[in-house]
Amino acid sequence: MKTLVSAFFLLCAVTASGQTKDGIFQLDKYYKMTPRGIVKLSSSDAKVYITGSSRIDAHVKIYRQVTTKGVVFGQEEFTVDVLEEDGNLTIRERSNSTAVGMIGYHYEKYEITLEVPEGASLQIRGDDGDYRVRNVNGSISMDIDDADVELSACSGNEFRFRLDDGDIVMDGGKGKLDIDADDADVRITGAQFTSILADVDDGDFQIETTLADQGEYMINAQDGLVAMTITGGGGQFNVRHDDARVITEGDFKQVDRSEGRTTLVLANGNAKVDIRSDDARVRLVSR
Repeated sequence: MKTLVSAFFLLCAVTASGQTKDGIFQLDKYYKMTPRGIVKLSSSDAKVYITGSSRIDAHVKIYRQVTTKGVVFGQEEFTVDVLEEDGNLTIRERSNSTAVGMIGYHYEKYEITLEVPEGASLQIRGDDGDYRVRNVNGSISMDIDDADVELSACSGNEFRFRLDDGDIVMDGGKGKLDIDADDADVRITGAQFTSILADVDDGDFQIETTLADQGEYMINAQDGLVAMTITGGGGQFNVRHDDARVITEGDFKQVDRSEGRTTLVLANGNAKVDIRSDDARVRLVSR
């Protein structure tokens, strides 16, 4: 069964100097979802807040206000489609602007608040904005450009991030972690990942996690800092480097060292950790 709700907002041209035009779009509705349904969200330039709980439906609140003062040539069409399908929920923003110029003031306030079942999974695509996710325990996938991401108490088994500029802050997490970022800082604490695949160009990658037996952890960094704090488990660490410095703290044992490679062993496990750093600093800590 499919249910489609389409909301439409039209901001017309403002032609009188000194006149203020407030274009407000609001949506506040409840939608059907299964306890482990998927939320697919597509938006841009929004502050997004997503919270999971023991609820049996989804509560969607969207507020967008565009304030202009001055002369605007053209118009903007703004549409949000909400689709219920087989226990999943798709929220898709569509914006079409024919504005060719503006003289004056323009301000946009745009917030999306979602309350979903705690077992839901997220698939998010967006341009700019901020994302705050709490207590969502399904898989989480984010494909965003310039945005900041903060996750807390999300205990799913799969996390995937694609972003250009921005920060990722995460408290907890287990299973698989996959990150591909350009100018981004990543900071993760209290994790229990069984595998990591991280590719970070310019930025710091800092993570606190246990290591799983037979787990594979691959980190590729250009500039910045790679810092791993191991809170349980162990294995072999192979660090390939150019001009990087490798600093260790704790029970690491160095078994090989050359101009371009450092090999270390941490007892109590057989995980495989590969770190490739160009001009990045590498810091390894065991607790």
